[in-house]
Amino acid sequence: MDFLKIIQSLQDLVYEIVVWALLLPKTIVRAVLRPDLMTAYVNQEWGKEPEEQFDEYLSPTLFFLLVAVLPSAMFTWMTDASFAPNSAWAQLTESNLITSTITTTITLLIYLVWLEWLNKRPLRRSGLKRLFFIQCYLITPPQLIYVLLVFWGMNTIGFYNIAIIGALLLIFYEAFAFKDELKVSWWKGLGYAALPYLVFTIISAVYYWLFVSFSAGV
Repeated sequence: MDFLKIIQSLQDLVYEIVVWALLLPKTIVRAVLRPDLMTAYVNQEWGKEPEEQFDEYLSPTLFFLLVAVLPSAMFTWMTDASFAPNSAWAQLTESNLITSTITTTITLLIYLVWLEWLNKRPLRRSGLKRLFFIQCYLITPPQLIYVLLVFWGMNTIGFYNIAIIGALLLIFYEAFAFKDELKVSWWKGLGYAALPYLVFTIISAVYYWLFVSFSAGV
């Protein structure tokens, strides 16, 4: 009986892997090229029964884990000139996965809270799930492009330029969430999406100025 359960589990696993392999390229292309449609897709699927949701594309959370978290865990710590693709798997440790998940999720959480605050809604588990799914689809493409730039262009583009490109891409994609949620123009949504980065930049500049001033005084 246990052997039959193992066979059944393997059968289900193989089927899921095949489905992932078929839906993943389709989901990547649509999320990268048409983020507005992915936002509409989540809203459309939200009205269905849970077992019927996300049948056409890879589910948002799985897409986020496979395309944003996993590549980041493998590649972002390997930026030296001796980097080799086959050594990436050596970096795929539990610690790297946890660190990558936390760092990648921080941006997602910031935008979740920012959106709910602008909508004047309290933070509730039931109300956050739909926005969380939208964020998974929107944050994953810029994160993937950022990791690829780190992997292929670190020596030619430079880390700071890649960081700026990554931030601009994230703001671009996030603008679609603000446009849809707040019912504003995309350009106004772009402003809302850029505001957290502007605040972060100001705080960082003030902190750096205070640190330099304190160091000079000492």
